[in-house]
Formats: sequence, structure tokens, C-alpha cells
Amino acid sequence: MTEFNNNIDNNEPKSFISFSEFESFYHMSDSSPLAIVDATFRIIFSNSSFLKIFKFYHNQKFFELNSEPDLRNMLLILTNSSNNNMQFDLFYSPEHNLESSDFNVQAERIFIEEHEYFVLVFKSLREKNKLEDRINNLHNALEYGNVPIIITNESGIITYSTTSFEKILRTGIEIIYNQSVVDSLAFYLTNEDKKELQDAINKVEVWNKIISSTGTDGNTLYEELKLNPIFIEGKDTLNFILTANDITNYILKNLFIRKSERRLKSIINNISDLLFIFKNKDGQFLFENANENFCRIFSINKVTAVKKEIDSILNPKFLNEIKNSIKQFDGNDKSFVEFKFVNSVNSQYSVKISIIKDDLEKEDIYVVGMHDITDQMLYQERLKKAYEKEISLNKMKTAFLENMSHEIRTPFNAIVGYSEIIDDSIKNQEYDAILELISSFKDVLSRVLNLFNNIVEVFQIYSGEVELDLVTLNCNQVLKSVYNKKLLEAEKKNLVFQLALDSEILNVKTDWIKLEKIVDSLVTNAIKYTDTGKIVINSCSEIDKVKITISDTGKGIEDIDIKRLFEPFVQSEDAYVRNYEGAGLGLTIAYQLTKLLNGDFEIQSEKNMGTKIILTFPIVEEFVADDL
Repeated sequence: MTEFNNNIDNNEPKSFISFSEFESFYHMSDSSPLAIVDATFRIIFSNSSFLKIFKFYHNQKFFELNSEPDLRNMLLILTNSSNNNMQFDLFYSPEHNLESSDFNVQAERIFIEEHEYFVLVFKSLREKNKLEDRINNLHNALEYGNVPIIITNESGIITYSTTSFEKILRTGIEIIYNQSVVDSLAFYLTNEDKKELQDAINKVEVWNKIISSTGTDGNTLYEELKLNPIFIEGKDTLNFILTANDITNYILKNLFIRKSERRLKSIINNISDLLFIFKNKDGQFLFENANENFCRIFSINKVTAVKKEIDSILNPKFLNEIKNSIKQFDGNDKSFVEFKFVNSVNSQYSVKISIIKDDLEKEDIYVVGMHDITDQMLYQERLKKAYEKEISLNKMKTAFLENMSHEIRTPFNAIVGYSEIIDDSIKNQEYDAILELISSFKDVLSRVLNLFNNIVEVFQIYSGEVELDLVTLNCNQVLKSVYNKKLLEAEKKNLVFQLALDSEILNVKTDWIKLEKIVDSLVTNAIKYTDTGKIVINSCSEIDKVKITISDTGKGIEDIDIKRLFEPFVQSEDAYVRNYEGAGLGLTIAYQLTKLLNGDFEIQSEKNMGTKIILTFPIVEEFVADDL
């Protein structure tokens, strides 16, 4: 079989300026028989393999060879043709009973020092067949293994393709053979991709690209294309191998992971509770993740915080709570610990820390969940206050009933008695006595009216229904008003009643009526419980405070009874054995109203030595009312 090589250099025979340049180009070796003959078929050069097999030496004419076909005729064909190379199979039967040999002869026309020569290279057909078998086996392996491969020459022209790559290109080898690999891949490449691929071929560089296509089942497939330059050892021949690696599962797995991460991130960020994750890596507590609520509350930039130590990120108070809590995991089987935390703006959180032990990575992962319980705690606090208020009201009702059994019955018994005496006086026409009884009758009714007014007021205070009409005034005005009203009452008991006011204007922001009621009630108590001695109303200023003092030389109060006196319907003596009238509301009302007016209420007393009550209010500069 004769074959002409129709490559692009066929009409341009190689030319060398010397035999040395020729030897350098062909890399002479003894692996295959090689000979150079001139136009008369005289041997100009031969290697040792050639001499050993054919026994022809330098300057011998190489046409007396017993072969089929005749070697001389084959060379004449090449000489007379326009081709510069050819190859053919040659059967050679040497003399001396040597074993016959089959060769594939590659003949090429060349010029050395402008003289025409022919290079003859003899390849054993047996070795050629082995090589072809290896090539066929490799081809079959690639085909049966569905390995997508394209081989190109140094210019990127396709010389080989497996069937599986043809399926990717949706065409056959008959279409893409001897075509540019850039053009064959054009369907999958942008203009920029094609430029990069061509540049890689020109610069003999590696190139890769991920492409997607639709499979026969309608699903998307992903292939990673990779172009590698390949140099044949010992030669300057260059080829490119383009492989396609199916990475669909890898891409889909990564897409699923990213989708799961996005979904998890969305779930974490939509959790209303605060969520924070950190890990213990070789003794270091490193920030791992947190939802947006946690980052907002603790003013953390999650992007810059990741992998940093939590010591440099978290609030020191919160950090200390966390570190103290996670110590509880040491040496026990706890899966979580809990504690409560109050931040700088008094928001309260119930904190739960769970631990996940990663034996593979040799690290502990901590998940911190924080539930805002501020509203719950406020509700519980309000519930507690409401409960305490209910208990207080129940106690008040009990005390009310106990006191009212006496306080209401006594004046109404007096009214009934006065009514009977008035009836008798009318019958007996004792009109002077009637006038005296009517005065006493009015006092009793006044006492009853005052009792009911006090009951209404104390219940308003405890139910939070008291309304204040705040003004800025000189408190001395109120003290003078009360003094003038109570002077006659004190004189009836032969008590010394003194008014000792500071000469300065003592301005306070208060409710005139409520302040006057406080002072009036305290002076009334002082007169009631003082049999001899004196009562003094005093005012003075101390730095930023106004101090009002009502002191007496009366019976005094035991220390144990002082706190009880602030409760409604309580007196220093038991309701059934007391010697003084009253429902025990005056001191309670005075104390509660002082607190509502932003004042302090203090009692200093000693049994049988007297009592001093001190009211303290913040002083103000503004003054509205006229000084009396």
C-alpha cells in the first residue's frame, strides 16, 4: 500500500545548509533503520541499524534489494511525482537464510547544500502493528469509558475526537475533523471565551472553561473543558488535548449546599430571638455566625467579626456571663445551660447555651439563643404589684370594717342621743339647751363628713386615681394658712402653738390643696395627741431642698408602731382600747400624698417625749404666687 502525505508542507521540501543541520533536525538514533540516498540511489549516510539489517554501506547504490514491491521503482515514483514524501509497506527477504522482515517505509525528499536527497526510514510492521494495537486499545478504552477527548495539532486543528465528545458538540467527526477547535466549540463560548481559547493555543498555555448544556432528559448538564499542550518526548511536535469532565453532580451538590445555606441563613435571620454561634478551637472562642437581630442589639458587623475571638467583639458583661456559664459543661453531661441577662438599656433576656461536640474537627460548637423577656418580666412585675395591691386593699377592707364598726357607730349613737335630748328639751321648752346641743350635733356631723371624705381619698390614692394640679409656690404661704386655721383649736387645749418660718422665699412645685391637706392633717394629729406643751411649725432650706417640720411634745410613738402608721385605718393604739377618736387615715393620707408630690416623709418619735415629722421637697427657682 502506497500513501502520499498530503500535509501543508508537501510542496515545500525541507532544505538544510549542511548535514550537521540535518542531523540536528532529525535527531538521529539507531532505533529504526535510516538511510539517505541521492538521486542515483547511492547511499550517502546510514545508521548502524540499517547496516545491520540490509548490509549496504556508504556509497553503495541501494537498488539491488530483493524486496516486494521493488524499492527502486517506489523511489522512482516519488522522484517523478510532485509530492515530497510517501510511505509504503515493504517485504524484504534477505540472504544468508535470515528471517524475512516486513517494513513500513517512510520516504521524504529533502535538499542539503542545494542537492536533492531522499531520506528513507524503515519501521518494522510488527512494531507498527503493536503500536496500532496499542492505539486501538487506547481508542477503545476511551470510547467504552465514555471519555470525552479531542486532539488537535499545534494550530488547534482537530485531528481526533471520541464519540462522547462528539455528543457534547452534537456533531460527528466527519464534520469537525480538520476544523478549528475554537469554531467547533463556538456554540458554548462567548466572543471573549473564544479569544481566550485562541490566545491559549497561540501561547501554548492551559485553558479551561465550564459549559452547560441540556441532556436528552431535559436536565441541565455541566462540563469542565480543559485544554493542555502536549510535547512528544525527543521531538518538537506539539499537540493539544482537550478534555471534558462531567461535573454536573459537583455543581448540583454545590448549588444545593448554597441553596441550603441561603435557606438556613434566611431561617436564622427570621428568628425573632437573638441567635449567636461560636466555637472553641484550641482554647480560643471564635465567632462563627449570628442572626441580624443579635448583630443589631450588640452592634456587631458580622462580616468583619467572623473567625475573630469573641473577647474583642462582645460586651464585657455579656462575655463574662457566657464564659461563666460554659464552665458548667466541664465534667458533666449537660447539653445546655441557662441564665438571665440584662443589657445596658434594661432589656431582659432568657439565655440558653447548647453545646455540640465535633469529634471530627476536635472542636466544641456553642449555640446561644436569647429570648427577650422584658415584656414578660414587666407583666409579672405589674401582676405582682396588682397582687400586692389586692392584698393591701383586702387588709384595708378588714381594717376598714374593724374601724368603721366603732367610727361610724360612735357618732351615729351620739346623733341618736342628741336627737332624744333635743326632743325632751322641746317638750320642756328648754331652748338654750337646744342651741348648745345643735352645736355639738354639727361637730358630730362634721366628723362623719370628714371620715367619709378621708375614706374616698385614701381609696383614690391606692387606686391611682389622684389628679395633681401642680404649681410653683412659696410653701410658707401654706404653712401660715394652716397655722391660722388651727390656732384656736390649739389654744382651747392650752397648748403653745408656734410658727417659725425661714425668712427666705422657699419655692416648691406642688399642689396647693394637697400640700395644705398634708400639713393640716399632721397639725391636727399633733394637737390631738398632745395634752401639754407646745406644737411648732418650722420651715428652712438645706442646699437644694425645702424642709418642713411639725413637732410636738405629745405622747410619742413606739418605734415598732411607726411603719404601721403609714397603713390605712391604723393607729398607735388598738381600735378597741384607744382613747382618741379617728379612723387612722390622716397619717396614711399625708404620707401617700407627700410621695405623690415627690417629697420625703420622715417620723422621729420617742414614747412620752413627743414626735417630729419632717417633710422634704426639692426647691425650685421659679416663683408664681405672691408672698403673704
